[in-house]
Amino acid sequence: MNKIIIVDKPYGLTSSYVVNKLKKYFGASKAGHSGTLDPLATGVLVVYFDDMTKIIPFIDESIKKYEVKILFGIETDTLDISGEILRISKVKDYSDIDFLDVVTNFIGDYNYTPPSFSAIKIKGVRSYKYARQGRSVDLPKRKSIIKDIKIVNNGTSVITLIVESSKGTYIRALARDIGSYIGSFSTVSKLERLGTGRFKIGDSNNYYSILDGKEPSFFPLNKLFPLIEIDDNNAEKILKQRNYKMVDLQELIGRKIEDQFVVMVNNDIPLLITTNKFDNNKKYICSEIKFFSKKN
Repeated sequence: MNKIIIVDKPYGLTSSYVVNKLKKYFGASKAGHSGTLDPLATGVLVVYFDDMTKIIPFIDESIKKYEVKILFGIETDTLDISGEILRISKVKDYSDIDFLDVVTNFIGDYNYTPPSFSAIKIKGVRSYKYARQGRSVDLPKRKSIIKDIKIVNNGTSVITLIVESSKGTYIRALARDIGSYIGSFSTVSKLERLGTGRFKIGDSNNYYSILDGKEPSFFPLNKLFPLIEIDDNNAEKILKQRNYKMVDLQELIGRKIEDQFVVMVNNDIPLLITTNKFDNNKKYICSEIKFFSKKN
């Protein structure tokens, strides 16, 4: 299989369910994903099949982009509308609030308490497992970076925002804290991931259309890393090396190496990914190699 696909994850399904369903559909031996989405959330879910799962640690998904609709006046245990309602405030018109000023206060370093319904581990156990049992958990504060917040629209009790944030930011917590800032309860009523790193919602495939037999559009590897095509002779030389070994690839294959990560391809088959090291003058030093399918 050795493919990458962007799926628009449907509402109500877990990320692992979608990945396992697609793994079975495509007949892949293994599958993985980067960046779990809550069941409530929709949008960009990147799925890697077979040998492509090995490039996940090399993918830059440091910046995420979301569209979130925040409902004021309601507090739930999960911080979204899928949870149990804890408190409801009196009906209030929030449309006169200067939300541009409000959200500006959250741009930059963002220190927050993560939701108790989260995958963060406490003594080896996921926090949401304690929360489902009704047990209180004390999660340490986290620091994220909010790159930008744009207001799409706001009404009497809801506001829709587009948020760009660093990896690992819980948008549900941001929604809670925005509500608290204006003196209200709040919860997420809709959340869509528009992008993660180079992966955009416009390049995604409809999950149900795939299962109905529509030909999917796979994400090309050369949009993630430079590809170097090597001949059979050089492929044979490289395949004699050990996994994770530091080697002088420039000398080995007689090609100049200029990028931090490079994928070596032989006869259109990806063989390995290299992590390349350079000195302060950007002069090549050596490469660490990681094979996709070679067994060592």
